[in-house]
Amino acid sequence: MIEIRNMTTSYGRGELFRVAGLTLKTGEITAVIGRNGSGKSTLLKTLAGFLKYQGSITIRGRECRDYSARERAREIAWLPQMLKTVQMDVETLAEHGRYPHHGSTRRMGDADREKVKEALRMTGMEKMAKRSLQELSGGERQRAYLAMVIAQDTPMILLDEPTTYMDLVYQKTFFEILQHLKQSGRGIVLSVHHLEQCFAFCDSICLMDQRTLVRKATPEEWAKDTDTLRAVFGIEMKKTEDRELMYPYMIRR
Repeated sequence: MIEIRNMTTSYGRGELFRVAGLTLKTGEITAVIGRNGSGKSTLLKTLAGFLKYQGSITIRGRECRDYSARERAREIAWLPQMLKTVQMDVETLAEHGRYPHHGSTRRMGDADREKVKEALRMTGMEKMAKRSLQELSGGERQRAYLAMVIAQDTPMILLDEPTTYMDLVYQKTFFEILQHLKQSGRGIVLSVHHLEQCFAFCDSICLMDQRTLVRKATPEEWAKDTDTLRAVFGIEMKKTEDRELMYPYMIRR
């Protein structure tokens, strides 16, 4: 579990990003939404340890800044929006997720290989395990990196706009993978622009506006809070019983 209290961090041209209080639990999927520049990526980067902060961020009761990089990598896995096309195959990339758990020898054991195998299976990348990342489409490359993050086997996973290059069919499959991870006890926090998806699959939604956390609430609570959604996005969300729709929530002007 991650607890944030009175946290501020530098943002852009010296502006401050603020979160007064926020709890992120394991066994839950939390979406972070907001307009461009609202602070979604800043929140995730701060939690991942890439930005200095004032105030308090604790991971399982211990202050985040007191963790070494390796210790933090055993607690939180991080997948950025921009992914590098490095010269290695998919399986080798997934194996990198096991490095925080190794000793000084950094050798893969049987347990590590099983974690990698399961991550490749879960993401549908088993048949592409020996293919170079340079040969993959953008969506396939995101799935390869997702396999690396899953293989890292951390209690919390942070994903910055992970469905950007995925086609519509795999986007739905992707959220089903997150549901499986949630059921195994992991916590997932992801920034996302597709409101119908996050309202359909996420347990709670954090709304960012003007570099500040406005509120964390369930999809049902947000659907009732039409004033806030309209103030930020100019829309509202409505739940529908139409079974022909891909997602149970729809956007209303």
